[in-house]
Amino acid sequence: MRGGSGPIWRDTWSVLLLLSAITLNAGLYAALWQRFDSFPELIAMHFNVYGEVDSIAAKSEIYRLPIFGLIIWAGNAAIATAIVRRDRVLARTALGMALAVLVLFSLAAWRIVA
Repeated sequence: MRGGSGPIWRDTWSVLLLLSAITLNAGLYAALWQRFDSFPELIAMHFNVYGEVDSIAAKSEIYRLPIFGLIIWAGNAAIATAIVRRDRVLARTALGMALAVLVLFSLAAWRIVA
């Protein structure tokens, strides 16, 4: 496929980015679900610039990360699908950013529960 024409599912890189991001998000959810019983009832949800806890919530709030990840993935996938015919690089960038956000969410979850 050359230029920006063609549907997104024909672009190998776009499909790879889509599947990588959704797989990472599913893995994040599965890891949190598997370890959920070992979490304390209250967990630190946010840290300030000095690494100090500035927000504490119930342990069930940890599931916000994969939910927000899914929302970001879906939004960026919709944007990429809409623009891939005009600009394939921009579509791939949107999908890559969704993957990058999910990597950051996974690191945040690890930091919160570790």
